[in-house]
Amino acid sequence: MENEEKKEFKKCIIDDRRFQKIIKDKNAEELNIYAKDLGEILRYPLWIKKDNKVIKEKELSTSQIRHVLDEIQRMQKFDRGRLQLLRPKLAYIAGRHGGRVKEFQQIVDKAIDLVDDEKDFEFFKNFIEAIVAYHRYYGGK
Repeated sequence: MENEEKKEFKKCIIDDRRFQKIIKDKNAEELNIYAKDLGEILRYPLWIKKDNKVIKEKELSTSQIRHVLDEIQRMQKFDRGRLQLLRPKLAYIAGRHGGRVKEFQQIVDKAIDLVDDEKDFEFFKNFIEAIVAYHRYYGGK
């Protein structure tokens, strides 16, 4: 239980250099480790301190991230314009829900910045699929 409580307060830390290296080097092993870590952390609700109170933020649901994955999978090939249009959709969802949803939005937003061609796009899709899978595996609802 103590370990679960710590994860609830843990924010997703996005290590830009590590993230860029994983995407650009197409390192599947590192991508798997990173997606697993993110999927596990995103599964827990986020608690924040506000006005000397601890408040539970809304959780990230599997259906919310599945919706994003579905949008990505509908793209048969790399399309920079359609990929960029995911950003406002994610921002809207993050604005409505906050918490872990906002963290997920920031992760996807950073990943979109790194997609320059078809190979990057396929790796990006695999990354989002892995996050969804691990989120569900660790008990995301």
